[in-house]
Amino acid sequence: MKLVWLPFASFDLSSIAEYHETAATPALADKLIQQIVRSASALIENPHLGRPSESVDGIHELHVPHLPYLLPYRVIDDRVEILRVFHEAQDRPSVWHT
Repeated sequence: MKLVWLPFASFDLSSIAEYHETAATPALADKLIQQIVRSASALIENPHLGRPSESVDGIHELHVPHLPYLLPYRVIDDRVEILRVFHEAQDRPSVWHT
């Protein structure tokens, strides 16, 4: 399997890093990003690790352990596509945009 970060997910990851670099420290931002990426990387070996989305067919959602982030993703052929990096305190959208 190949892990692919779609544009919205890449933007989310950059925004999270930027926010935490300013609000806390660059070291904390780096640690958070590493944990998010490590969680997503687990999908390479086990693409159905996340639970099926309650609102969108064909989408799974992986909770990042010990962090309030959710990774909605889909599996297409030999690719795991990360759609977003979503903070769970936000209102969940009715559709995960790609």
